[in-house]
Amino acid sequence: MIRSFALTVLLSAIFVVTNGQDVLVKKNGSTIEGKVTEVGIDRVSYKISSEDGSASFVIKKNELNRIEFGNGQTVFIDERNLPGKRRAQPASNSYLFGRHLINFSPFKALDSGPGLGLSYEILADEKGYFGVILPISIIFPDRFNYTFDGNGDQTESFYFSPGLKIYPFGQRKVTYAVGPSVFTGFGKQSRNNGYYDPNTGTYTGNNTETKIFRFGIIVNNYVNFQITERFQIGLNAGLGSRYIDRETYNDNRQISNGGINITGEFNFNLGLRF
Repeated sequence: MIRSFALTVLLSAIFVVTNGQDVLVKKNGSTIEGKVTEVGIDRVSYKISSEDGSASFVIKKNELNRIEFGNGQTVFIDERNLPGKRRAQPASNSYLFGRHLINFSPFKALDSGPGLGLSYEILADEKGYFGVILPISIIFPDRFNYTFDGNGDQTESFYFSPGLKIYPFGQRKVTYAVGPSVFTGFGKQSRNNGYYDPNTGTYTGNNTETKIFRFGIIVNNYVNFQITERFQIGLNAGLGSRYIDRETYNDNRQISNGGINITGEFNFNLGLRF
């Protein structure tokens, strides 16, 4: 009798161990009871019925906290150890190259003349699809002298043109961007008008100073070449319209070059990224 009872207890224990339910514990605290059939790289397969041909179910590992097996073993799911997580790359290369850019333009051409420029740009979002740029341009003073009548003038101006850059493909080694800029231009033009009097053999002349003010919008296309992590070369070209193009003579007489005037620019720059 005792031997039969012991044998029954032993067989019952073996049956419980071999047929014990596994418990999948989710991160939200809910549980699923069944039989785990496979633990994959990023998902777990299980059955809720022990019958042959019963349906199999799948749950993602990132939804689980742990698996409590029927044999007493408990396995905790650590997402940091998942191969897929280990190989994951940053969502944006903006962190690899830096979100701040300072560009120096040794050559810049506007419709008002050649010059140089300096700009600061910051990527406005984490994925690097949008940037805000703040450029300042200085137009070289130009002078034209005519030997026969002594006429000449000198023009100097600067532009401030904040704008938005849109990177449709994000940040790459070769990056394309497009965006509008609102430009404001200030400057002055000094004219020296000279006349030769053949009767006296002398020159007479007068000087006038003209203040220049311009305002408009221009749409630029940008191409940046990321040479190293810190250094880049850039080109941009754009077209737009001047809505205000005003000249003021001797602080009192104003002349407006009426209507909408086409304007454009071309720029070559060397940049530091950090």
